[in-house]
Amino acid sequence: MSVPNEALTLGTVSAIVEAKVLVDRVRLYIPGVVHVDPETMKEVHDPDVVLWEGPGALLPDRNPDIALHLADQQYTSVGAAGRYKLLTPVTAPTATPQHRVTVLSGRDPDATGRIWTVLGVERSSHPVVRTTWLGYETTNNGGS
Repeated sequence: MSVPNEALTLGTVSAIVEAKVLVDRVRLYIPGVVHVDPETMKEVHDPDVVLWEGPGALLPDRNPDIALHLADQQYTSVGAAGRYKLLTPVTAPTATPQHRVTVLSGRDPDATGRIWTVLGVERSSHPVVRTTWLGYETTNNGGS
């Protein structure tokens, strides 16, 4: 596709990225509160509060893990495992650390249904997409 440089505004670039990269469907939400029902003494999970659903892309943001060999034959993994970037349209709401993200559908079926916690949001004076930093915890995802 040949486009003159004058036509490449932030809006134009955003539209291209949204169409070609943000092809997954993601949900930003506040998790429902878990409390004990005084009558049954069982845990009750209030419904999650959905803030936004829309297009996005979830990307790992880390170098490959490094394994250290220790004298007792154990290997210790060292790295920034579990850190991800969520890309959403600039029009998506800004997430905060109380929010969670899940992939509703996407190119990688293994990512569907998994839960990430919001670590922070990147700010830019020339935004093309919104970048939200996420953490992945196996405790939120059935141990995997």
